[in-house]
Amino acid sequence: MQVDIGQFFAEHDIVPVLIDRAPDSFAKVVYRAKKLVDAGKELTPAEVREEPKVEWYADPTALYTLIMIDPDSPSRMEPWNREFAHWLVGNIPGRHVQNGETLFEYIPVFPRSGVGFHRYIFLVFQQQSWNDYSQAPRASNKNRTPRIRFSTRDFARHYSLGSPVAGNFFVAQYDDFVPVILSRYPASDDY
Repeated sequence: MQVDIGQFFAEHDIVPVLIDRAPDSFAKVVYRAKKLVDAGKELTPAEVREEPKVEWYADPTALYTLIMIDPDSPSRMEPWNREFAHWLVGNIPGRHVQNGETLFEYIPVFPRSGVGFHRYIFLVFQQQSWNDYSQAPRASNKNRTPRIRFSTRDFARHYSLGSPVAGNFFVAQYDDFVPVILSRYPASDDY
């Protein structure tokens, strides 16, 4: 059964809450051990602990920006940290993410206990040209601060990214691996 991405993103409150228009197509997102992000299906924090491979129909001569966000931080009912940016890479040549300019290194998901599912959304934007990201915030995979209250819509507008050309998402909830992830960071209540 074919899923209509526009309807799917609208049904899951991604459009128009986070972005104005749904992507044109689904991005293929594969985690280690062949765990595929499959249109809103559940994955566990342990399954997505390492950076995935992301593919989409790309013009090999174009540049792209990839954003992965959690709009449900700290919970879907009370998202006062909306959005939390888990990964941000710009100036990607074609679909070669590893050759892009990493602004926010990949950070695993860590939903809080007792708040239910979080959505983790991947969006790919085709750039009009090379973007100067020298003034954009940077974050290593040990730093959460600049990732909090990120706005995909504002970032896309600031860098003239337009609407996403590809996207996908999965859901995850707290499990016993989340404390292992959080042990890598200073104590904080900001997620």
